[in-house]
Amino acid sequence: MNKLIAGKKWLGSVMAGLVLVILAGDALAHGERAQLASMRMRTVHWFDTKVEPLNIKVGDIVTVTGKLVTSEWWPKHMPSIDETVFLNMGVPGPTFLRLHSEVNGVPMMRSTAFPLGKVYEYKTVMRARVAGRYHVHPILNVKDSGSLVDKGTWVEVAEADTDAPFVNEVTTLPGETIDLETYALKGVYTWHLIWIAMGVAYLLYWLLRKELFIPRFIRIRELGADRANELLTKKDFVVSSVFFTVTLAVVLAGYLWAENKYPITIPLQTGLVEVEPIEIPKGGLAVEVDHATYDLAGRSLSMKFQMTNNNDSPLRIGEFLTANIRFLNPNVDEGEIYEGEEMVSTDGLTASVDTIQPGQTVAVELVASDALWEQYRMTGLIHDPDSRFAGMIFYYDENGQRYFQEVGGAVLPNFF
Repeated sequence: MNKLIAGKKWLGSVMAGLVLVILAGDALAHGERAQLASMRMRTVHWFDTKVEPLNIKVGDIVTVTGKLVTSEWWPKHMPSIDETVFLNMGVPGPTFLRLHSEVNGVPMMRSTAFPLGKVYEYKTVMRARVAGRYHVHPILNVKDSGSLVDKGTWVEVAEADTDAPFVNEVTTLPGETIDLETYALKGVYTWHLIWIAMGVAYLLYWLLRKELFIPRFIRIRELGADRANELLTKKDFVVSSVFFTVTLAVVLAGYLWAENKYPITIPLQTGLVEVEPIEIPKGGLAVEVDHATYDLAGRSLSMKFQMTNNNDSPLRIGEFLTANIRFLNPNVDEGEIYEGEEMVSTDGLTASVDTIQPGQTVAVELVASDALWEQYRMTGLIHDPDSRFAGMIFYYDENGQRYFQEVGGAVLPNFF
């Protein structure tokens, strides 16, 4: 009987472990779900994200391109992206080398600023460093706000054809060619060992003194708080002074050694790079938001608009994008889906008006509905103290020319 109970407990532990592993893997692949729904909807609209190729080997090149629009509905409580922002790539560890990065054609070696309501086209070139399967995410690191993450794309990196070690060579300003994979590695090991030895020696002294937290607390309680200073002996003071002096001496010696070994250095650069923004290519569609409702049971966002077509061509609404989720209108076969792209509902958008004729003003209801609302934790929208939505409407003229613009406003939950 006891063996049976023990077996059940063991089986239960194994099953619980498997569940945790599965959930952990899912979380690692889709960390952007942890961000607030309102933050994903009202900060940055990422679109046309393309990662290619998706199957490579160590040493091969991966190129990530795409566009983004900074939301005019940016939350007031968050430090804005129009102050300081840095374009980055989110991968699990140093698995890629970033060779080149640019926004609107401007190299992005430093931070920049993105005014709200503008379009930015980015490109990042990376080189695969470690074999594995990785979820690659474009990221914007906003000062005092944190990271804003685009949806990820899986990239398979196989081992290189040869057994030769990975090499990352660069040429320094004095003309010396070095391998960053091994450069100054002995110095890194040496300094780590020095400081570890210092820390261990200091801890050993106090362990041998046998005067740690609990014994000292008991003695202070016995002697009284006014005599607590008596616990620190003259020997303790001398030993601590010696450690302090040696630490300062090692720091000074390390500084002088580095100055002598590396006489030519350049400080870390902190200046901002200016990027000329691109205006949103509106196609003559004037949009006025009446109201929006989120249906909790139906997992859908219903938006009612007054739309006026000021274009010379009929316009058809083909897509609604919010929080990196694409809702496509199946009646408008224009939106392109890239290889490996996730978070796309191919028939998730319905429009009450199929075509808006030139000069016509009509009431249009758009309904973005799909299980992706629940899967990517967008139902948290109803718990936000500032219940607003924002997203991008993509529409096309009769020649297939694509236009887009941001819409937003208050949203009310519907629980029934």
